[in-house]
Amino acid sequence: MKALTKLALPVSLLVLALILTACGQKATPVPAPAPATTAPEATTPAEQPAEPVVVTYWHTMSDPETAQLDKVVAAFEAANPGITVKTTRFAYDDFKSALLTGMAGGSAPDTARMDIAWVPEFANQEALMQLDGVLPGFDEITANVFPGPLSTNFWQGHYYGLPQNTNTQVLLWNSDNFAAAGLSEPPATIDEFAKEACDLSDPAKEQYGYALGGTYFWAPAPIFYTMGGQIVDKDITTADGYINGPNSVAAFSLLTDLYNQGCISPNLLGGGIGTADGHATGKYAMIIDGPWMVDIYKGNYPDFQVNFALIPAGPDGTTSSVVGGEDVVVFASSEQKDAAMAWASFLLSQEAQKMMAEVGVIPTRADLIGDPALPAYFDIFLQQLQTAQARVPHPRWSDMDGAINNAFQRMLRGDQTVQEALDQAASEIDQMLAQ
Repeated sequence: MKALTKLALPVSLLVLALILTACGQKATPVPAPAPATTAPEATTPAEQPAEPVVVTYWHTMSDPETAQLDKVVAAFEAANPGITVKTTRFAYDDFKSALLTGMAGGSAPDTARMDIAWVPEFANQEALMQLDGVLPGFDEITANVFPGPLSTNFWQGHYYGLPQNTNTQVLLWNSDNFAAAGLSEPPATIDEFAKEACDLSDPAKEQYGYALGGTYFWAPAPIFYTMGGQIVDKDITTADGYINGPNSVAAFSLLTDLYNQGCISPNLLGGGIGTADGHATGKYAMIIDGPWMVDIYKGNYPDFQVNFALIPAGPDGTTSSVVGGEDVVVFASSEQKDAAMAWASFLLSQEAQKMMAEVGVIPTRADLIGDPALPAYFDIFLQQLQTAQARVPHPRWSDMDGAINNAFQRMLRGDQTVQEALDQAASEIDQMLAQ
């Protein structure tokens, strides 16, 4: 990857350029290194620099995560004398503008923990360093991580980051609601899910079998992916035949039909009880959400028993969901690239990943499934991550998300059929891809 050539632009022009190329992630598979039977740990100390160096690292971690990060830094520095890591914490809402300002002013960090949606955007601006074929041990490191999180770093044939931490969504089911209906287990298939969503609904009592948090793609994505839906082709060249293809239409048809039948709460179009509160109070028998719900319920509903299950399997018998999280990147402008890559590699080590797991951070390493050092509730999320898929890794992802969001709303309101709405979304996304 050549050095960043666009940093001489005035700040306003660079910010405008990146805003016009909105964040993106991926729904289709990308090439990933074949798993290795024995992969070495990525904790080998870096070759000691001739002079002590400082690696800057920017992030948006929470208070507990930041405190734990200090311990990770100490472990890295102990294993790599001569390299010091200087961390800087930002509020999430301020982070992108801080990165853009730093890039424009020549003061970007060496490394950063970046939202997975931003990696293609910054890579497209030549702001990030290509890691495949450059970072020592890249193949060994990536052989151990989940393919979905890894794919969020892939842009135009190369990888521009490593998946530092991840998350996904699984099914949450209220055992009291199920028991009242004579059910003891969550649905295992999408057909069972649809039936039970209706069996557990009574709109007259404002009680619903299923509730979504909204119409933005993250909300329907697990059902969409488990039913085989796709947004674009694997080369990200067209949406026609994919977002409006048979599997995608079937997924949105299922959700629209359930909504029209009163089996999905109307809160997804705004108003009503939120999914978390509604689930804990028995208004919503099922929701789909992430690992953060454990702490949310501990704080707000300490007596509520959270029950997790895999997303019900689709027609092909497999389950899937959607990938979230953050990636660690090395900026192309870094003057300490070797030390920066050593720090990035260490963050993917079992040691660092298990340390951060102590404060609820889901690791990206598949070889940690079943590790007794991890919190017990991680297991269901790590299982789901084996088949979870990322959203389209493209600088225009946020605009694509908007097109799908609007299409979903048109379906639910009856303005268009599912096919008509997704045909329009396909046309809009293709226009974005052509620009």
